[in-house]
Amino acid sequence: MKASSFVRKWEKRRTIGKKSYMMRYGLLLIGVGLTLLFTVLDVVSNGTVSYTYLLARLVFFPTIGAMFTGMMWEVREQKYQRLTSGSDRA
Repeated sequence: MKASSFVRKWEKRRTIGKKSYMMRYGLLLIGVGLTLLFTVLDVVSNGTVSYTYLLARLVFFPTIGAMFTGMMWEVREQKYQRLTSGSDRA
């Protein structure tokens, strides 16, 4: 049942394509999310925003997010292919 749940969810997500997946989940969700989180922590701890660190975060976190989601796309595609390859033979 877990495998079929994964297949259904991944079939739906993979329709947007790898590039859109990486933009949506890597750059926006992970990259911008972590940038905002660390900027808020910077403000709370220091009372001000360090623009040097903000610029570094705006480059670093989205890049790491895109790399991570690109790898996750490949892992999920391999899992999807493995789970669906047996059903194509029938």
